[in-house]
Amino acid sequence: MQRLIEQYPLQRGSHPSRDDGMCAMEMVAWLAGEAHSDEPQCACPVLAAMVRACNDVMSDEARNQHLRPLVPQLVHSRRTAAVERARGLIAIDFMVRGLLPRWLERRGRRDDAQVLRQLAPIERLEDVRAARRVLDAFVPQQRAAFWVIDRALEGQPAPRYVAGVVQLARSLNLGGVWAEMAALAERMVRAAPRPSGAFAFE
Repeated sequence: MQRLIEQYPLQRGSHPSRDDGMCAMEMVAWLAGEAHSDEPQCACPVLAAMVRACNDVMSDEARNQHLRPLVPQLVHSRRTAAVERARGLIAIDFMVRGLLPRWLERRGRRDDAQVLRQLAPIERLEDVRAARRVLDAFVPQQRAAFWVIDRALEGQPAPRYVAGVVQLARSLNLGGVWAEMAALAERMVRAAPRPSGAFAFE
């Protein structure tokens, strides 16, 4: 893997051609045998939206350490609309019960952080509504979190709001956050079984 990273490092932004470099999703298209694009047809649009956002805000080192190993898992990750909704809710759950409690703890608000951690897992829109009420009481200043939640409650497709989770992660400036975002993406991939014969990266 290290040899491949050195040979084909991920780069920020989109590129006119593969000779000019590749971002994470352009590399997914390449591995899948698709035309050069950062919106490969084989990839889940929810995962693609989140990975594109991560790709463009990570440092070169973080991008290749944390994002590059995920690329093979994104090939043939497209599923049903129901799975896309589930993946969006997984991202919201991580934001509410993962990112924001860590931010509170860093400010000495351990009891408040525990309230958020102990919320029920966010798996339905009813859970999103309940989480919004709690956030309004404990982190009213985190408008980016409310933007994500409100888009979900409006019925917006998950690709429209998951990048907001990435922007919040960046703004909170938490140590190790990009490793956590990579772990989140892996969790989202596992929301549905991969099909038999899916691409395996050597």
